[in-house]
Amino acid sequence: MAARELIGPVLAAAFFVGAFAFQLSTPEAAVCAAPAAELRDKPGFAATDEEMAESEKKVLPADTVVLRKRYTAESGETFLQSLVVGGARRASIHRPELCLPSQGYRMASPRTVAVAGRDWRLVDFEGKGSHGTLAYTFFNQAGFRTASHVARIFRDVWDRSVLNRVDRWVMCTVLGARDDARLVAFLEQAGKDLQRDE
Repeated sequence: MAARELIGPVLAAAFFVGAFAFQLSTPEAAVCAAPAAELRDKPGFAATDEEMAESEKKVLPADTVVLRKRYTAESGETFLQSLVVGGARRASIHRPELCLPSQGYRMASPRTVAVAGRDWRLVDFEGKGSHGTLAYTFFNQAGFRTASHVARIFRDVWDRSVLNRVDRWVMCTVLGARDDARLVAFLEQAGKDLQRDE
């Protein structure tokens, strides 16, 4: 009877020792080169560079790159586009639904739209006297693209665990007015820029 009670703990110990030995014998993961990322001028818009916020510098890993431009049309309508190029650690990129509520914004009506062959996740937000729609999408150096944070995480886990490589992800976000038609028109231009980078 005592031997039966030991089977579970012995098997568990063998599993963890084996997994630990496997990790020790696995060579260090190859860190892929980041995709080329650049925010370009867009017809009909004046572009202004925006700096990375101090809070981002404090929270994000040092090898994270953040590029941001504000695009203003003659009508006064603006779109804020950002590219976050992830570093070797997973903490560089997270889905916006995690940080915006903690900053005091309410989020609603999540949806996915396809624009010129690329999926974008759209979510409405309001708070702090402002409201609008946020769109985001992800791609990596291998050309994998998705608007699903879950799909990105599963792909990243597979590549790190099985292929022993660290993908460099880019998250593109666009903040705009709560008007899907005008936002989609801007995303068409933003998507063309990203296709040249992949």
